[in-house]
Amino acid sequence: MHLPKTPLNYFKGDPWTIEEKGFNPAYQRVAESVFSVANEFMGVRGYFEEGYSGDHLLGSYFNHLYEIMDIRHDQVFKGFITQGAAMINTVDWLYTRLWVDGELLDLAKSKFSGFTRRLDMRRGIFSREFTWETAGGRQLQVSFERFTDMQSTRIGCQRISVKPLNFSGEVKFRCGLDFNTHYEIGAGWDQTEKGGTQQSGKIINFWTCTRKGPIGEGWAIQARTARSGHQLFSGFRLRSKQVLNPVLVQEEKFIGVDFVLPVQQGVAATVDKLVVNDWCKTEDGGDLWKRGREALTHQYAAASYDSAMAEHTAFWEKVWDVLEIEIDGDPEVLQGLRFSCFQTYQTYHGENVDLNALGKGMTGEVYFGWVWWDSEIYSHRLMMFINPQAAKNLLLYRYHRLPQALERARQLDCEGARFPFASITGTEDSGTWQHVDLEIHADMAVAYAIWHHDKICRDKEFLYREGIEMLLQICRFMASAGGWSPVRGDFGFYGVMGPDEFHMMVNHNCYTNVMGKKAFEFTLGVLAEMQREVPDLYRQAVAKTELKPNEPEQWKKMAEKMRIPKDERTGVYEQHDGYFDLPHVDLQHFPPDQIPIYQHWAYIRIFRNNIVKQPDVLNLMYFYSQDYTAEEKRVNYEFYEARTIHESSLSPSLHAILAVELGKLDEAYDFFRYGARLDLDNYNRNTDQGLHVTSAAGVWASMIFGFGGMRTDGDVLSLQPSLPPAWKSYRFRFCYQGAVIEARVDGDQVTLQAVSGPAVTIRLYGKKYSLDAKGITAKLQTAV
Repeated sequence: MHLPKTPLNYFKGDPWTIEEKGFNPAYQRVAESVFSVANEFMGVRGYFEEGYSGDHLLGSYFNHLYEIMDIRHDQVFKGFITQGAAMINTVDWLYTRLWVDGELLDLAKSKFSGFTRRLDMRRGIFSREFTWETAGGRQLQVSFERFTDMQSTRIGCQRISVKPLNFSGEVKFRCGLDFNTHYEIGAGWDQTEKGGTQQSGKIINFWTCTRKGPIGEGWAIQARTARSGHQLFSGFRLRSKQVLNPVLVQEEKFIGVDFVLPVQQGVAATVDKLVVNDWCKTEDGGDLWKRGREALTHQYAAASYDSAMAEHTAFWEKVWDVLEIEIDGDPEVLQGLRFSCFQTYQTYHGENVDLNALGKGMTGEVYFGWVWWDSEIYSHRLMMFINPQAAKNLLLYRYHRLPQALERARQLDCEGARFPFASITGTEDSGTWQHVDLEIHADMAVAYAIWHHDKICRDKEFLYREGIEMLLQICRFMASAGGWSPVRGDFGFYGVMGPDEFHMMVNHNCYTNVMGKKAFEFTLGVLAEMQREVPDLYRQAVAKTELKPNEPEQWKKMAEKMRIPKDERTGVYEQHDGYFDLPHVDLQHFPPDQIPIYQHWAYIRIFRNNIVKQPDVLNLMYFYSQDYTAEEKRVNYEFYEARTIHESSLSPSLHAILAVELGKLDEAYDFFRYGARLDLDNYNRNTDQGLHVTSAAGVWASMIFGFGGMRTDGDVLSLQPSLPPAWKSYRFRFCYQGAVIEARVDGDQVTLQAVSGPAVTIRLYGKKYSLDAKGITAKLQTAV
């Protein structure tokens, strides 16, 4: 394993909790990312709601709530993106201020002790507590608790408790809603700087308040963006056993109330804040205000902190019934694995077909809230086995944005549909042309997910209607984006960038060519299937896409003649034409102080060496396992692992999966541990920017497809479990064809059982079984 990175072991806890005991201001931004909570609709970083004058990022975001941004190029060429969009910082709905004897609580200046921050992943609740000692010597124990309701996703809840330890008196509060939030990355994303953002000192805020005031027993504010036409309503009400007598406070972009809480020594006093948030794209905000008012005063009028928590925790209990994984003998890795699963699912669980799994979730501003190509490769894979409807919704998300993909292809002088590499609006939103225009494998990821969905979920209704339409337009794009070699007479893709991303404008990237070939072949197979099984739907698809009679035959020839670069002598597939001839970088002795490489190497230097960010070729042997021999997998794994620096968070899970298959269990475990604790231990030194949420789904995959040995490209689902030496046993569950399957590995025994649903056909160590509630047991086999 060639990994010039070291972990920073800062967070503690157990397999169900993440804890920070004692406060380190230098780690504040990292902790804010780690302690983020979300519910797909909205999310907040783990910032201090009482205000903090030290270095931090107060982040409050809504999935797909964005602002339009101009993209500046010194020279503009045809096809360049000149207007994009990004998820922006929104309302601070947790806004709180506390005073004792006129002194404002601020942990950058105040004296305090006993600081603890805790994330309860089983229940999805974040809490924080400490004892504040004022300049006058008064000691006040303060605790905060928050969650974003996973069931009623428009609701956010906060509980504030104070207990005086050595006095009786008063605590002054201000609770409110604040649109004076700073969009930090608006100053630019500087890859050479720690943290990634330019600290210009300029406050960037896109919000204009359109309305605010009391509503029933609460208060609300509404604001709009400058260009995107989004309006956001936020309303709150307070509950306490004490009489609060709130006094209204209004500023240009703020509404809140002041109140004084009488407190007695040794007795805790609690204030609950329930917030209703809603937004939409509209010119007239009147309807949104009416909708928000209705939600606050009627729809959720009876909701309390406790009732919301009850439904929120019940939601998580149901999720963990399938998503939970148990490992006996490795609590730190289990903690990281559960953290990855938690962050993945709270970011996206398929509630809304117009939302998606964001690359950083709602944990930071780097990646701009965009949806990336890996949504179809990583997030969709997990959802198929945990929440199949959510998996379908991810594909419908792309289908609903097919018109923008068709337009983008025309802008690039191509036909068909060019799905975006990075997007929040539905079209390309990044101006980094060398990625967005060259990484055409984004189309192939959509095609792969459609194939995978059909393979596992067998949703022919989707395949024959929305799926085939996307497939035909993807094939049309590939046919127009590719080309024929005048020398060899074969077909391929020229001037591209593969998922590796450390090699630009290459020809015949192996991953891109193989994925293109597979997409052509699958589409042609679906057409033949539809012509035979559902001729009416076949004719509808042909008519809707205006499929020309000669196109399928052209695609068939392109697939047959696709160039797949390979050294037949060694069996190593060449990542792209000319890769074997690039200067070699010895990663065995690579200096750790050069990590992350984007901060220390000139950008152009990266592209002229054989160093790999993540190995394109190895993905193929994972996606289409049956197409490659064990020897091909071994020689390619050993060749590319020695050249991969794992600067992509997507890389470790892939290596773990293949290492297990090759019998390299110790190496697989190292990669698995690295992936599971990537953000918790800040391996890449960029957790402060936000979490790697999409790749967190890869951590789940490295457990199920790695140590569980699952493969999905055969005639039926297959499993070949392995047990790392450090573990005594493990257990996981997954959904498959209407059944919930449980796999247990304990000592030298493997047990599979359909704990609910119908009997299903499955392979275990190559032998086919009909699996039902009675289950099957087999002897654990070791991969070779």
